[in-house]
Amino acid sequence: MQTGGLDFAGEFHRLAGRGERESTTVLGGVAVRLVRVAGGGEGRWDSHNRTTETVVVWSGDFRVEFRDHTVDLGPGQCCVVAVGAEHRGTSRGGAEVVLFTAAGG
Repeated sequence: MQTGGLDFAGEFHRLAGRGERESTTVLGGVAVRLVRVAGGGEGRWDSHNRTTETVVVWSGDFRVEFRDHTVDLGPGQCCVVAVGAEHRGTSRGGAEVVLFTAAGG
């Protein structure tokens, strides 16, 4: 388990340079996932039975769709997905998103 820090801008730059979609780092028991989301298309439905998921938009536009409502987010905005809530993420123009969950959750 890593206990240091994580440079979001540097890691997103590294991912883009390598053409990679995502990376995960565990810090203090928290899984920090950095994801580059392509514009267009639909995400896959997902749920987390043991942890909440905090979604923070680093850049671009990102929509979190739930079965009964949607949340539209821009840079610097976030939402929390409740334990067990079905959701999926989409982006019209592309986004860089940071996701926080309990490690192993």
